[in-house]
Amino acid sequence: MRKKLRQNLSEILELPVDVSLDLPRVVIHGHLGVLIQNHRGIIMCSPERIAIGIGPGQITILGDGLEVEEVSREDIVIRGSIKSVHMEN
Repeated sequence: MRKKLRQNLSEILELPVDVSLDLPRVVIHGHLGVLIQNHRGIIMCSPERIAIGIGPGQITILGDGLEVEEVSREDIVIRGSIKSVHMEN
């Protein structure tokens, strides 16, 4: 019910759905990097795997030479050779 109310309100106010429903936004820059907005923090970090919390689940980035380039309250930027990006609930 609450989710539906938020969705209806976002439509009326013409807000982006990801903002009003507290969803992550993932921007993949080819095989060079990933930007994740609206995250919940870093769960795990190694040069081959980085896991980022996103509310009830996580986003896992697999690759080589991965590193967290930038972290802010809203955004995380990951650089390296990206092989895959998985979202799990």
